[in-house]
Amino acid sequence: MPTTRINDRETERKMLDVAVSLIHQQGISAELDDLAFEQIVQEAGVPRDSAYRRWPKLHEFYGEVLLELASGTTLPVTESAIAEPAGAIVLDRIEHLGTAQGRRNVVVEMFRVAIGADYDSIVASPEWNTFAALVACHQGIADDGIRDAVAAELAATEDRYVLARARVYAQLSAILGYRLVPPLAGPDGFELMSRAAGAAIMGLVAKIGLGGPAYESPRYLRAFGSTDVAEWKPSVYIMASTIFSFIEPDPRTRWSRARVEDLVMAIAQFASRK
Repeated sequence: MPTTRINDRETERKMLDVAVSLIHQQGISAELDDLAFEQIVQEAGVPRDSAYRRWPKLHEFYGEVLLELASGTTLPVTESAIAEPAGAIVLDRIEHLGTAQGRRNVVVEMFRVAIGADYDSIVASPEWNTFAALVACHQGIADDGIRDAVAAELAATEDRYVLARARVYAQLSAILGYRLVPPLAGPDGFELMSRAAGAAIMGLVAKIGLGGPAYESPRYLRAFGSTDVAEWKPSVYIMASTIFSFIEPDPRTRWSRARVEDLVMAIAQFASRK
């Protein structure tokens, strides 16, 4: 029976697919020292000479694997992780929305709970962990062209996430009767807010492996203008401080009974998003 010949493109595809699968199991480094080329050849089921002809230098193969990872990484916005708990807090505390202090208490508690849920989903996300690892190690790629290509893919991935999250921040701020702190305004201001929040998230995700209680041991605080004492994990407080440095109550909003009813309806719709 004749043997089916595997062409160079099939060899490349099979090798990269196996390598990416192994990295998801083992983790990432710039040189991928733990990734055995011979093991990949065997698991991919490709001719050894074809693999070495395609990549005569191993660092070129490892660089292309990192590029494959970078181009295939999409950061989930996890909008539902924000919307559902945010909506639940507001709807459970409708009676507190009649005063400025009551609204502030509700907004602070809403962000505390929503950010906590969002952070937990990010920490558990394989996409976020892959992205953080690539950002940390891509400068160690020896090949200049591949290193620049990986950097470009990571920047594009971040831009997509930033713009999607900026829209969420803008919508939620409008619903709550908040605005950007001047002089920031409009989509550009919310994009900057999203980039700042993303930088905080990246820093926290990068420190997860260090362990210890510094970012997880809760503190009980009246925070961000709320008169209610609540449990704040340092990671959640750091992210919330970033958000509250960008937004404030909009003094143009008139809080009539109709405005409160509009808020309740809008937040219910926001909470129903999937």
